[in-house]
Amino acid sequence: MNKLRISINAKRFETAYGGVNQAANTLEDNLKSKGHQVFRLLEPNLDLILILSSNCKSKTTSFNFNDISDYLDAYPNTVVIHRVNSSDESRGNDLGINSSMIKYNQLADFSVFISQFIQDTYKAKGMISQHSQVILNGADRNIFYPNKLINKLNEQEKIKIVTHHWSSNFMKGFDIYERLDQLLGVEPFSKMFEFTCIGNIPLGVSLNNSHLIEPLANFELAEELRQHHVYLTAARNEAAGMHHIEGMLCGLPVLFLNSGALPEYCSPYGLEFSLINFEEKILEMRNQYHKLKEKALNCNYTSQLMVNQLEEVIISCVEKRRLNPRKKKCIIRILLNKFIKKPYRSVIYTMKKACNYIQRKF
Repeated sequence: MNKLRISINAKRFETAYGGVNQAANTLEDNLKSKGHQVFRLLEPNLDLILILSSNCKSKTTSFNFNDISDYLDAYPNTVVIHRVNSSDESRGNDLGINSSMIKYNQLADFSVFISQFIQDTYKAKGMISQHSQVILNGADRNIFYPNKLINKLNEQEKIKIVTHHWSSNFMKGFDIYERLDQLLGVEPFSKMFEFTCIGNIPLGVSLNNSHLIEPLANFELAEELRQHHVYLTAARNEAAGMHHIEGMLCGLPVLFLNSGALPEYCSPYGLEFSLINFEEKILEMRNQYHKLKEKALNCNYTSQLMVNQLEEVIISCVEKRRLNPRKKKCIIRILLNKFIKKPYRSVIYTMKKACNYIQRKF
C-alpha cells in the first residue's frame, strides 16, 4: 500500500504537556519514520483521521467533532479511528469526558482502547464499538531505557522512590504521596527511603520530607527517573497512563495501587498495594527489590510496538474502505441537514429534486 495521509486532532507541544500531547507526538514521529504523511489539521484528501483528543475545550485539540463531521461530508471515504484514552472517573468528577468520548465515537469506523479496563468501562456505559482492539500504551525506548549501574542497591543505602505527573489533579494519587511523605518523617522509614515527586502539585498538598522537581519531559525526565530505584503510582481509575510506563522502561520496579488499568500494566513488573497495606508493601518492595528489578528490566511497553500495532489497524481499515468506497453525499442534503430544521427537510428536498428535474427536461 502507498504511504498514507493521516491527520491527528491534537496540537503539538514540545514541552511537558500531558498524556495526549505525548501520545500524539510519539505517533506522529513514528508514523513519519515509516513514510506516512502526518498532519495536525484537516488537509484535503486524507486517508485517515486519528482522534486522540475528544475534548473540544482542551488546549491540545486542533479540530473538533463538528470539524470532522463536516469533513466527512466532503470526503466520505476518509477513515476515522478513535483512540479511547480517558474517563471522568480518573478525574473524580463529571467533566463531560465520558459523554464527549461517546459522542466522538459515533464518528469512528474503528475504536482503539488503551486498556481492557477502559474498554470495559465504556462498554458498561453503552458505547457500541463493533470494530475495536486494545492497544497498550508505549514510550520511546530511545529515551526511556535502564541504567543498570545506577539502579543497583546495597543494604545500607536508602531506596530512592520517584513519581511524576503533569496533572495536579488529586486523583493522581497525592493522598498516598502525602502518606509516604509523612512516613519519611519517622523511623524506620526515614532511614530506609527517599521520595521525589516530579511535576505539578495540587494546592494544599504538603510534601515537606520529599524532593520536589518542576515538570520535566523527554531526555531530562528519563535521566532523572534513572537516578532512582523504585517507581510509585497511586493514580485512580487511570485508562492507562504513561508515567508508570516511563518508569518501568527506565528499569524501575513499580509499586502500584490496585486501581484502574494499573494492575493490567504493572503486575508483571512490580508489587501491588491497597489503601490498607501501603506501609507493609513498601517494606516488602525493599526486601524483594533485586528480584523485582530483574522483572522490570524486561518491560516492553515501547512506542515502537504500539505504533506497529496501530499501523496494522490503520492499513487494514484503509484497505477495506478502498475496496468498499462510500458514495458522496448529495450537497443539497448536506446543506439541508445543517441549516434547515428537521421537520421541513424532506419537503424542501423533494421540491429541490423536482426543480432540478424540470430544469434538466426543459
